[in-house]
Amino acid sequence: MKKKTMSYVMSGALSISILGSTPSLTAAGPATTKAETASYKYRDGQQIKGIRDFSDVIREQAASFGIDPANKDIETLAREVREAKVQQQAASFGINTSNKDFQTLKQEIRNAQQSLNAKR
Repeated sequence: MKKKTMSYVMSGALSISILGSTPSLTAAGPATTKAETASYKYRDGQQIKGIRDFSDVIREQAASFGIDPANKDIETLAREVREAKVQQQAASFGINTSNKDFQTLKQEIRNAQQSLNAKR
């Protein structure tokens, strides 16, 4: 009895390992590797979309909000950009932002979004 149970367990484990090692087939066609996907994105040296660094993106957003990036590290600049975005969202919902901290504004914006979605 013990041998029979052990043979079922071992055959099940073998079956699962065999099925797990085969590549999955998709309806779209053969599976592509990461290298093949990269070659589609950067074929013939032409990039579909330029690769940008996080610090460059934050600096661009800071400039669009009118925040001076001079003498600030990237973390401080990112925090200020995040706060400016929350201020902008609050203004779009008509929320008064005076004498309110960042967390309170985020919660009020979340409540306004939920009430807007509930009306739809």
